[in-house]
Amino acid sequence: MLSVKLSRLTFRAPLSDWLLTALFILLLPSVVLANEEEGGLYIQMEGSEASMWTQAPQLATNASMVINGLVNRVKVEQHFTNPTDDWVHARYLFPLPQNAAVDHLIIRVGERIIEGEIQKKQDARKTFNQAAIEGKKASLIEQHRTNLFSTHVANIAPNETIVVEIEYQETVHYEDGEFSLRFPTTFTQRYIPGLPENATQLEAATDERSVNQEPLAELQNGWAVATKQVSDANEITTEYRDPMLEDAIDFTLDADINMGLPIEGVHSPNASLNIDKQSESRYFVSLSDMQIANQDFVLTWRPKATAMPVAAMFVQEDRGQRYGLLMAMPPQSQHVNTLPQNITLILDVSGSMYGESMEQAKQAVVYALNTLEPSDYFNLIVFNESAEVLSPSPLQATSTNIAKVTRVVKGIEADGGTEMLPALGLAFASEPMPEHINQLVFITDGAIGNEDELYGYIQQDLGSRRLFTVGIGSAPNSALMQRAAISGKGTYTFISNITEVKSALKPLFEKLSAPIMQDIAITWQDESPVDAWPNPIPDLYQTQPLVQAFKIPEGAETLNLHGLLNQDSWEYQIDLPKNEDAKASGLNVLWARQQIESLSLNPLLSAEEKEDQITDLGLTHHIVTKHTSLVAIDKTPSRPLEQKAKAHQVRPHLPKNNGVMLQSGLGSDVLLWGGVLMMLASLVVMLLSPLRRNTNHQFDDVGV
Repeated sequence: MLSVKLSRLTFRAPLSDWLLTALFILLLPSVVLANEEEGGLYIQMEGSEASMWTQAPQLATNASMVINGLVNRVKVEQHFTNPTDDWVHARYLFPLPQNAAVDHLIIRVGERIIEGEIQKKQDARKTFNQAAIEGKKASLIEQHRTNLFSTHVANIAPNETIVVEIEYQETVHYEDGEFSLRFPTTFTQRYIPGLPENATQLEAATDERSVNQEPLAELQNGWAVATKQVSDANEITTEYRDPMLEDAIDFTLDADINMGLPIEGVHSPNASLNIDKQSESRYFVSLSDMQIANQDFVLTWRPKATAMPVAAMFVQEDRGQRYGLLMAMPPQSQHVNTLPQNITLILDVSGSMYGESMEQAKQAVVYALNTLEPSDYFNLIVFNESAEVLSPSPLQATSTNIAKVTRVVKGIEADGGTEMLPALGLAFASEPMPEHINQLVFITDGAIGNEDELYGYIQQDLGSRRLFTVGIGSAPNSALMQRAAISGKGTYTFISNITEVKSALKPLFEKLSAPIMQDIAITWQDESPVDAWPNPIPDLYQTQPLVQAFKIPEGAETLNLHGLLNQDSWEYQIDLPKNEDAKASGLNVLWARQQIESLSLNPLLSAEEKEDQITDLGLTHHIVTKHTSLVAIDKTPSRPLEQKAKAHQVRPHLPKNNGVMLQSGLGSDVLLWGGVLMMLASLVVMLLSPLRRNTNHQFDDVGV
């Protein structure tokens, strides 16, 4: 394994990949790697009079949050500036929080304001394409995953700035006595499993990119081609920007926190803040300095000890229908009756984890091992493009076994692809231990593109186990981890930086051994079910609240909550509030967003039924979904039709402290066939090289 450090970037790969890269460079003088119509970064043929690098649209982002009680309303401004002498179309792929309900879009061009409307996805694409072709300014917002969106902007004039405003709504997270929210600014590239099913499909995909000149087709030109597992791979695989050749994406944020109860300890673990205390319950917060959009922003605060929330209820009336939002703390046990644990740690050692993420993950495993008691059992699974288990059966958590495994973990290196299903298969193949709490802890950055396949597998084979997920890195795929934890009846924990491994994991491992609140249910006073999700309600752990958005039927006045704690029954009632202070807005959007989550994960519905119901919810509540999009169109053309517009992808930043792994597999589909030939040459070299990768034999010398 060889490494080269250039400026702030570290490139790391096996010897065979370096030889492949050298071959690639030798071929450059006679090859055109990208043509001028594709946008982005171009490498010209030898002897070309054109310049080596071309300019691209610039971007700056600002987020402004207004937090009232449990609801966070966010406006995101994206400033697209065209510094070139050409008309351009631009596309930006970006993350949002996993539970964000995007429901508003406007574009600003000087003093003009153009409102967006919700349409079916394919209708919105046709509307955008037609406007772009006619020279009209237009913007399109699409959802590709529950936390991954794209903005398309058509017909930006030379030296012009267009502001795209997106608004979304989410609930504030509360757990372990702390409120928190997170705003992602970039994302870790997804691993795309599988190959094109056949050569015809690959050729068709390539021909479509080169022949189809519709603006949207030109903009959605990622480095991967569609596979059976990831049908939209080209739409979610934009490349990272080059910090040595492209300007940074500037990022600013402010938040108005109005909780309605006394709070303290307003803090960000990864950013410097200006904090203005306006009252005991209200703070105004902003970033002290402009940031680069290369990591998740995290904000936390606590209720004062005298004001710890027990229950909060908000209501809204919208078009004759009432909606509610409930946060309630079930009874907390004063007596801990613990059972011995059988815990399986599943560690992602793929290439996307290289750098600080891998160090965080290894620290997490070591910390987890050292929380175990001698009566507990454990196992360890590591995976990249394949998976390997430490022991065929769980090991007792003796000090000797823990010490041996700790030494092995510290020597693990990140490399290879990200195939999660084989790792889960190994975990599910081990029979649960009777008289033990059987738990899986999945430690990963979640950088995969086939998320839906994973959720279905968890729901089918989980059994009596519980799955807990730990997000690693500066920009993990939190949507994957949160939804996997819901499917696995566990919880999700995020580690924002390497100094917080212990503080972030301590509450998690306290939960694992604490009493479980089971069989929780909520009904109305007449015992009719509540229209809410998740349903059934998953197990809750100590200091973990119940949060649900729901529809309120006619005549409903009281919610009944009941469940089991330490096998003892508990029950209490919460009346719907009637005072003005409890009124809120946007609860219908939160309810619809949760219903969409429920439909997406429902194994009893066909794909067609899911699409119909999700589309109906998106159109009714004016939110962006997998099947509905927001589109804004200026009625007046601005680009002269004789002047063509060039397509550009505004590339996101590489997540902070992540390394760049050389890729010798699939790159841009334009280069695919050249890459295949080079891979064959690399394979010959690799087979002859003594420095072959050892990622599939992490446990050869464990000796336990």
